[in-house]
Amino acid sequence: MLRHVCDTGAMRLTLRGLTLVVLTAVVGLFVGVVPASAHSRLISISPKDGASVPGSPPAIVLTFNEDVNPQFVSVRVTDGEGTVVAGDDAAAQGAVVTAPVAEPMSAGTYKVTYRVVSADSHPISGSTTFTVEGDAQASPTADSASPSATAPEPSASASTPAVSPSPSQTDVAGDAGSAGSDGPPSFVWFVLGAGVLAALGGAVVAMRRSRDTA
Repeated sequence: MLRHVCDTGAMRLTLRGLTLVVLTAVVGLFVGVVPASAHSRLISISPKDGASVPGSPPAIVLTFNEDVNPQFVSVRVTDGEGTVVAGDDAAAQGAVVTAPVAEPMSAGTYKVTYRVVSADSHPISGSTTFTVEGDAQASPTADSASPSATAPEPSASASTPAVSPSPSQTDVAGDAGSAGSDGPPSFVWFVLGAGVLAALGGAVVAMRRSRDTA
């Protein structure tokens, strides 16, 4: 009788262990899913998407919610004819990517295409547009040297040769980003399955011992 009671108690402990293992595995699964779904994203860009600005911006600034890998940054700014006018010098510092505009932009609509890789190896890409309403202005030095001038000199940006984008950055970014995963880590499923099987096996053994001694 005493042995039967002991075996029954052991079975209860095994069932409690099964419950604990399942709960632990579920918590581990949840912890694995949350980081996978909290990928980096673009939170702001200057000039804003669809905005109209009075003159050429000094730079295109993209801000993300997490740090960006500085080795995988690709930004291209193209005019209405598809000519690249900025982006080759884009650089990341923390969560901010800055693409300086070396030559003032003429009036027109421009498209910003970006592709970066976040610190968790997740690729982020997209595009925005903005419009420059005024013509490109001459530099302040030229204005101060000729105060009698009533109109700015024509911009030299129209004759600036197109700068080829750097395909190597985009290709490398895609390769690095492919390592990211949108699902939970595989080890979580392994731990969950192994824990449940082990606990069930222990419960079956305890039940058989209880029946044998009954």
